Amino acid sequence: MYRTPQDDDESAEQPTHQEEPRRRKRATSSQPSNLTPQYFGEEQLQQPKIRRASRYLDPARISPATSARLTRVEKPLYRHSSSEKDLLTETSTRLPRVDNLKTTGRITPNVAPPELPGEEPRPQTTTDAKIMVVQRKRKSVYEPPSKPRRHLKKPYMIPSRIRQNRLQALGQHRSLLLIGSGLVLLLIILPIISHLLSTQTATSIVPNSGTSIGGKTSGTGQNLPDTGHDLVIVPPNSNHPAPPVYATSAFLMDADTGQVLYAHNPFMHLPMLSTTKLMTATLAVEQGNLNQKITITNAIAHDLDQLSADSSVMGVKKGETYTLRDLLYGLMLVSGNDAAIVIADGLDGNLPTFVAKMNARAAQLGMHDTHYMNPHGLLQDNHYSSAHDLAIIGKYAFSLPIIHQISGTREYNIPQTSEHAAHDMFNGDQFLWWYPGVDAGKPGYDGIRDFVQVISCVRNNHHLIGVTMNTVDWWTDMRDLMNWGFSSFNWVSPRDYYLSNQTIPYAYDWNYFVKDQRTNTIPLGNQGRYYIYSGYSISGPMLNYFDKSGSLKKFGYPMGPATASTDTLMTQKFEHGTIQCNLTSKQCTTG
Repeated sequence: MYRTPQDDDESAEQPTHQEEPRRRKRATSSQPSNLTPQYFGEEQLQQPKIRRASRYLDPARISPATSARLTRVEKPLYRHSSSEKDLLTETSTRLPRVDNLKTTGRITPNVAPPELPGEEPRPQTTTDAKIMVVQRKRKSVYEPPSKPRRHLKKPYMIPSRIRQNRLQALGQHRSLLLIGSGLVLLLIILPIISHLLSTQTATSIVPNSGTSIGGKTSGTGQNLPDTGHDLVIVPPNSNHPAPPVYATSAFLMDADTGQVLYAHNPFMHLPMLSTTKLMTATLAVEQGNLNQKITITNAIAHDLDQLSADSSVMGVKKGETYTLRDLLYGLMLVSGNDAAIVIADGLDGNLPTFVAKMNARAAQLGMHDTHYMNPHGLLQDNHYSSAHDLAIIGKYAFSLPIIHQISGTREYNIPQTSEHAAHDMFNGDQFLWWYPGVDAGKPGYDGIRDFVQVISCVRNNHHLIGVTMNTVDWWTDMRDLMNWGFSSFNWVSPRDYYLSNQTIPYAYDWNYFVKDQRTNTIPLGNQGRYYIYSGYSISGPMLNYFDKSGSLKKFGYPMGPATASTDTLMTQKFEHGTIQCNLTSKQCTTG
């Protein structure tokens, strides 16, 4: 994944006015109805109340007794009789010499097992020309079987004479063994070859000029690893390269046509955090009535008590009653984990039943890389999704009018009644407040570094759904994707928006976006540099000449891609001139 911009990009002037940090509601604090709305951060990583046992066993902590128990060899159920011992010795002398064997199997070294206490010393042999049949370990005291041997049914109870005869018969039919081995190999190899051939014909990728990261598709059209998915990428008609991203996974879809414009690790399983609530809201709208009332009973309050103290909440309390509509606003605007629990328990009686419906609905929508364990998105084992699947649920959820309306609302007030307290809520989707065209979305944040978001944006009757997962610079990633999808690179920055005395909720959590500057670049894997301001990159000899000859101060930003004038001459246009480079001599000049 690409490195973050250098620290010297952080020298921007601090905002001229200071805003008293307005923090988020916490699950342990009570909120009087007459207080002004508070801003607070997304859900935080939490320590579980019950420590789970490790799935791994520490070898250093195994006691000697336990180690001996794990490594002991079970004793046989009976020992050979004297006649059987003679038979074994007689059989071993009749076996062919090793150098006459035609098989290619592995021969186990002739090492006799250790003698047991009370057992007569075994005769030692020095020849390696015979395959010796070694007797089993025997008990020091003879214990006869409880039933005659003719009644024994298990394979390990077959008398030794029968076993030796069967082994000799198999050894005499080596051709049958070879044929059987060949058939087994064919059964293993043929499905693999068939799968590889079907994968090559099933996966269709339309190439473009993007940048590949880690061997997986990054809007570039290079083949994805075999994940059992079909994906066709149709980039927008633009001479801009596909933008690199800080995110581990990213996706851009045309919501009107369903075409995939960009995909970077689209099927990777990652925590989706509070974007989980898109499925929770979808089920609530599909199976519930917006005006139905849900009371927080003792059972629901018990589930609410399991949330961590720093969890993002709407602020409901036991005994209060809310409409499903109000709970949906608390779910989507302030990302209330408590609202998610109340909705799930209120509609289906318990969390497991509701979560089962979430997984069933995901399968119906084609979200094959998603699995839910809870309705809110707090970190939990086996709770994951992919950028591809989040685009699917985003496209579907935002097509439902009520979810589209709620997720696109900046502020919402629930007045106080006899049934509940008042709630003043602001939408935590920061992209909604400053990027032109955003009409819906849902972010998720773990409070440390992992930011996830699903964004719906409409511009000039062109509707895009963007997804980024596991990023530390969500405004750069999503802005670059949307700019590229709309083929519009006019500079828009949350930093400039905030400095113009405009409101962005929770701006304090991101240091007022002071890092977002026009001079920022993203390093590329091919020793290149992507300029987020203009959406073009510089690489190779042209980048070396650019840096040595004055850089931005002299040439300005790149305003087009590098193009081949001849077979050996490359040209690239900048704000204040053109650079030409001879690929043979690697000499560049200013045009």
